[in-house]
Amino acid sequence: MAKYYQINDRSIVIKPLVFLVPIGIAVIALFLLLPLVTIIIMVKGNFAEIEAKYFAGYLLLIPFLLACMLFFTYGRRQVIFDSTAQNISLKTIFGKKQLMRFNEVASIDPHIRFGLVYYLKSTNDRYGKGYRISPSFTGEQDKDKQHFDAVVLSSVNNMINSIQELPLAAGPSLIDLGVLNYYISNDQGYKLKRRGISKFVPALIFFGLFACYFWYNLFTRIQPTDSDKQLSAIVLLPIAIFVLTVSKRVVFDLNTKKIKVYRLGILFKSYAFDNFAGFSIVRKTYNGLYNGTDVRLKFNKKTGTSELTLADFGKTNPIEDFIAETEFVLKKMKKP
Repeated sequence: MAKYYQINDRSIVIKPLVFLVPIGIAVIALFLLLPLVTIIIMVKGNFAEIEAKYFAGYLLLIPFLLACMLFFTYGRRQVIFDSTAQNISLKTIFGKKQLMRFNEVASIDPHIRFGLVYYLKSTNDRYGKGYRISPSFTGEQDKDKQHFDAVVLSSVNNMINSIQELPLAAGPSLIDLGVLNYYISNDQGYKLKRRGISKFVPALIFFGLFACYFWYNLFTRIQPTDSDKQLSAIVLLPIAIFVLTVSKRVVFDLNTKKIKVYRLGILFKSYAFDNFAGFSIVRKTYNGLYNGTDVRLKFNKKTGTSELTLADFGKTNPIEDFIAETEFVLKKMKKP
């Protein structure tokens, strides 16, 4: 593996994607050689018969060659740990930006993403994807990973931990004072605020138009077919799911010590606080694309555990504050 880091007294520079550069060179060489080999085969090795028009096919390769530039732009990325400024920066071809200060580092842990890769996370976004700071390793026994742990990661941790700051006197937070952004108090206790309804509106409009079309056919035709009747009933299903979804209300009942879920104003399910078993943070993807992060409560059952989804976040930055408010409400339920 090519050297991807540089360590000195004042900084540590890591190029986590530098391995993309030789891959880019190989791909470009393949694109350039493949048409040439095809031309040589066409003329049966007689180079004198090669005409200029044969190279017109290279014009079709221009978009692919331009796309290969991504190998080199990503390969030049640098994560810089600066002991003088006490911060961590990301340098790309577009410039340099600060990611976080040393005292904002939450963790540096390996994750399975196209191999074993180390990611850096900040205290402001513990549940986000984080920032990649290492190449891909095949596993725990990979010699390159062991070298990274012993040399690079050790130096990074020493640099971050060497910064000593005086603790600030902490006063009561807004949450401790009962100022909440995600919950509102009611007669029962606390109710989770309604949020994220707008993302369902396009789907509602789409299925609503379909429903109007099929219902129009159903009521205007003299003799509607069985197919018309079935489709008119089927389109009601997504609309019903939408109504049940947006009407969901989660109430933390301080009197009964239960977390209650209401749909259409009717009690749908309840969870005893005594069975609470912690939080579950689930990062969702669809066909490899990020599709939001769920914050769920886990509850013990005789047959295992069950989960209650409280919120779905498109960005992970607010999750820390949301969990802090939820813990505040749960502590209220714990009190006698």
